Amino acid sequence: MKTHIRILAMLILTALALAACGGQVPADQATRTPGPTQPPVEVSRAVESTPIPASQIKVSSSGTCSNTGEVKRYQLDSELMNGVQYVSVYFPPCYDAARAQGYPVLYLLHGQTFDDQMWLDLGAGQIADELISSGQSQPFLMVMPFEEFYYRQPDTTNFPQAFTDEIIPFVDKTFNTCSERACRALGGISRGASWALRLGLQHWELFGSFGAHSLPTFKGDLSDLPDWLDEIPDDSAPRIYLDTGRFDPEVKTAYRVEQVLNEKGILHEWHLSDGRHNTEYWSAHIREYMRWYAAGWELNK
Repeated sequence: MKTHIRILAMLILTALALAACGGQVPADQATRTPGPTQPPVEVSRAVESTPIPASQIKVSSSGTCSNTGEVKRYQLDSELMNGVQYVSVYFPPCYDAARAQGYPVLYLLHGQTFDDQMWLDLGAGQIADELISSGQSQPFLMVMPFEEFYYRQPDTTNFPQAFTDEIIPFVDKTFNTCSERACRALGGISRGASWALRLGLQHWELFGSFGAHSLPTFKGDLSDLPDWLDEIPDDSAPRIYLDTGRFDPEVKTAYRVEQVLNEKGILHEWHLSDGRHNTEYWSAHIREYMRWYAAGWELNK
């Protein structure tokens, strides 16, 4: 009898423990919860299962070539982030580490509650494969950093400085890249779009193009925007792409940014489409984004 009671008690305790684990997903229209210590899952290409320290990274061309690229995830020892900085890198089909001409690089920033897998989940890798394999774009790398502390206010995080001072130098030192401004593009979705606007204008000398998709802005950025634009030398403004959904909660903010660009005479593309602030909207437009970024490489040949 005592044995049965003990078994029953253990079953009850187990059930209570399982119930306690059923926490709720953050209340955000972005429904994917990040896994800061987990490697990215496979997305129609080989993905490295274990992050590799930067000091051990070696990428070289192979004797065979397929029509699909490859994604690997790396970890950097970041002094600015006081820990590990994860970065996923897409290598184009037939990537050649010894090629005389360095590859252009597209840096892609994820939205809040997402991680460095976001753009791949939306299909950026497959679309890049198609554009490159069909000859519609020259081969390029895609670099997707993970902003682990996405809940921090922009002025209380070192992420932007880590991006410009650690991640970009790491990429140019480690891989066969073209490090000229014309060879770099920057894109972001949601919170990533807020960073893209800041970094693309405050560090205009680093990027020939930037795109801000479903753009909100950080507090104070709308007021600072005219000054950022005034700091850019004549004829040095980057290519700019802005878009948002008609029913996006931040549509008025994105529209105000577009107005300021018009007032300052800054050339840009502006797209207002049906949709909301969610993966359905981004999935519907990801191909447009990728084609626009790829067109920049052709303009700057």
